[in-house]
Amino acid sequence: MKSIGLFQIFLHLLFQRTRQAHGIEPQIICPRNSVIQEGDTLKLQCGYSGKRHCYWYKNNRYVKYTDTSIYEMVVDRQSGGIYRCHCYSPNQRCDSMKVVITATDMKVSLQIEPRAALRSEKIHMKCEIPRPRRRGSFFWLKNGNVMSGSFEPKKTILLAEKTDEAQYRCGFEFGYSQWLSPAVNVTVTELFSKPELKSETEIFEGEYLSVECIAKTDDSGIHFQYSFWKNNETLAVNQVQHFVLKKPASLNDSGLYHCEANALHRGVGKKSEVMHISVEEAFSKPTLSDNGQVFVGQQLKVTCEVKRNPSRSSLRYVFFRKGQALNSPSIGKSYIVAHAQLEDSGTYLCEVMKTESSVTKRSDGISVKIHPNPVSTPQLTINPGNGIIEGETAWLSCSVPSGTPPIKYHFHKEPSVEIYQHISNLTSITYEIGNVIIYDEGSYYCMAGNQATDPPLQSDHIVLSVIVPVVGASLVSKDNLTVIAAGDCLVLQCQLKKGTAPRFLWYRDNLPLTNNSESYHFNDEGNEFVVHSFEAHHGGRYQCVAINRGIDEMMFNTTSNYFEVALSVRSYSTEVAASVFPLLLITGVIAVIGFKLRQKKQGNSSKVLQPQCGATETRSQPASQELSPANFEFAVIGSFPNIEFAPNLVYSVVTTQKSKTADIGGVSSEDRRISTGEPNDYCIIYATLNHKKVTERLDTTEMEDGSGADTNVYENLPRREENEK
Repeated sequence: MKSIGLFQIFLHLLFQRTRQAHGIEPQIICPRNSVIQEGDTLKLQCGYSGKRHCYWYKNNRYVKYTDTSIYEMVVDRQSGGIYRCHCYSPNQRCDSMKVVITATDMKVSLQIEPRAALRSEKIHMKCEIPRPRRRGSFFWLKNGNVMSGSFEPKKTILLAEKTDEAQYRCGFEFGYSQWLSPAVNVTVTELFSKPELKSETEIFEGEYLSVECIAKTDDSGIHFQYSFWKNNETLAVNQVQHFVLKKPASLNDSGLYHCEANALHRGVGKKSEVMHISVEEAFSKPTLSDNGQVFVGQQLKVTCEVKRNPSRSSLRYVFFRKGQALNSPSIGKSYIVAHAQLEDSGTYLCEVMKTESSVTKRSDGISVKIHPNPVSTPQLTINPGNGIIEGETAWLSCSVPSGTPPIKYHFHKEPSVEIYQHISNLTSITYEIGNVIIYDEGSYYCMAGNQATDPPLQSDHIVLSVIVPVVGASLVSKDNLTVIAAGDCLVLQCQLKKGTAPRFLWYRDNLPLTNNSESYHFNDEGNEFVVHSFEAHHGGRYQCVAINRGIDEMMFNTTSNYFEVALSVRSYSTEVAASVFPLLLITGVIAVIGFKLRQKKQGNSSKVLQPQCGATETRSQPASQELSPANFEFAVIGSFPNIEFAPNLVYSVVTTQKSKTADIGGVSSEDRRISTGEPNDYCIIYATLNHKKVTERLDTTEMEDGSGADTNVYENLPRREENEK
């Protein structure tokens, strides 16, 4: 504990030494007012303790040593200067201090007008010295204290206040000497009394608010102007004497009022005490309410309510929607719409007015929304119906049985591809698909919604099918053969350029074929005809017809070309030879004898005899050798009897009729003939069908004179008109 006490003492001494090292300004302890005049005794003290040794300096020059901290002297004009001291025990150095001596060798005068001033009056002060000096400055004293910021010989108090009432002196200072004027007392008195504020003690809305400001004075020559304030906000300024603030009262007029009276041409104004004025309301601010959620077609009722003083008069009500008045002022406090529509939605407010005054109050606005009726499930239809023919127009109609417009419609095609949307006030809209193509085929649905239906409702799916009329039927052989060997398979295909869901009909030699034969059949689609084992009676001209139907039983068809197939000649001769082999032996002997005799008569010939009726050749004729046109001089072309089915085609059957003298192939002379069988015997010649030959060649003169043309081939010919035959 003892060590702690010593440490505290040490800290205290250290603090004192540090404080002394910084120095303390010398103090003038005499005279007390710090105004030092010639002949006065001046006492300066260095620090606070009197027991120390001090050295004194004036203007940085040593002047005296004292064994105390006080330096005392009788001053004269030469005593002024800057003093400082340096003391020991403890060591202390004081800051410098300026000492100014007030001299009496120059008279300074002070003039003040008026010395007895009225409040807010202007006071003029002037300090004068005997002769002007270029160096030095003036200063002013108020009640013995130097007034800051005053260094000019003139000073003015613009608006005298009670605080300006004091003793004033002025002075002039040069170097370390100064000169003072005698003291002058200034008094400030009241010009008029403080104004009073008068008003009604009880005021209601719509009544007149009357406020009067009154100032009293004994001087009849003083006139006033008045200003009024409410809550420190200006209401009226510089109004004439006896002015009364009067206006219709409202709740906003409640507040703290005061006024100010200003004496004209005197520059003096005084404010009154603050008065609280309260304005009571005649009725409360109205409130507006509706009857809740309202749908289109239901009743809308908006009611305006107020709380009012029972002693007040009746009120009138006006309703507004979107800033537009809906009715004339009336005593009814409700606005009713029997069958509300969407346009009745909006911001509503009501206005209430007092009949005996101009008091009008408005309610806050409320938002009223008339809700649309939700749409029902939409229905999608296709016109003119399902199965639209390619190239025609289809209409998709989406309709809703009920729902408040505007309605937003969406048309979609699977898979969920939006193709059209539209907002309409109608309950049904139509989307047109012009020039329908096969791409438009698919499943469609529509969606409909309005403000009350979210998300939109979806219709059932409906399928739009597109019928492409059959076009471009052509008949081809799968193996591209027109001559079929006995027992081989014949496959014919009916091909279309385009067509939807076609049905195929088949004809041979213009006679219809059905699928109930054991020797041939059709595939499931019906566009392929198959003969599993070709025989002679399967030969002929084939044709296919493709048919499909549109709406309203409209039918489309296309007919293919004729395709003629025949049994191979070699195969047919082999069958005949096998059946009549004995007869061939006898006939062959006779033929050899006849041939030898003919060679002797006509010479050698390089041509080979053609087959005769009733007999078949034993080997196929070389491809380079062709039948002579003379063999078919009795050819008969027959036509298909069912003309209305294929009016522009001719079905031809080619047969040869034996003549008594048949020309032998390769011999052109008319006398080179041999006798044949009976004239009424016929045989059928099967030949390869050559599609490259044009049909017109059958009518050329080359066929008629037999000059080198290959006329063993017969094709279907167009029907010739009678005038062409």
